[in-house]
Amino acid sequence: MYVDGFNFYFGIFQDRPAWKWLNLQKFFEALRPRETVISVKYFTAVVDPKKSHSERRERQSRYLDALGTLPKVKIIKGVFQPRTVRCDAKCFEQYTVPEEKKTDVNIAIEMISDCLDDATDSIVLISGDSDQEPAMQWIHHRFPNIKLTVYVPVLPVDADSRRNDFYKEIGVPCYPWPIDGIERHQFKTAVKIGAGKFFQRPEEWSDQPPI
Repeated sequence: MYVDGFNFYFGIFQDRPAWKWLNLQKFFEALRPRETVISVKYFTAVVDPKKSHSERRERQSRYLDALGTLPKVKIIKGVFQPRTVRCDAKCFEQYTVPEEKKTDVNIAIEMISDCLDDATDSIVLISGDSDQEPAMQWIHHRFPNIKLTVYVPVLPVDADSRRNDFYKEIGVPCYPWPIDGIERHQFKTAVKIGAGKFFQRPEEWSDQPPI
């Protein structure tokens, strides 16, 4: 499993705090019960890296620490870098915004490396980012015996607006992300990360109904 963390987050979880404490390993094993999940590679970057204090970063850190307790999950980090943009309105002022870097390349490298190393016979990509299409096409052509599947992180209400024509054209199955089971596969409220040390689910991610 190769998970584009921010694509996954903004497509599914951003406005659904009750889902954010997801046990990825447990969920994916339930999603693919006929396959052995060898590893779940989760690609992300630390938010607000320049701020001395960030509640968003604290919540993300708790979740990454919780994921780090799972034996099959590997976290691969990119970085946020400032990018200068210009306002398209009348002011035309320039300002900087954070931009995630390295994640797309990291995902492609990990998928291709695993194929070259004969480390997998099935690749499941969780991303709606078209930047992954060339890597998937290369793998499909070079390693036709490796089973490929793409899940686009999109809620059912938005599924019709997300196109998957490219994957259909090259014969790779592509589906909207299945949300069934997300609520059942959350971590416990307190996750043990060491001797006598626990991380609590952030209060902002309380077990409330999705909005």
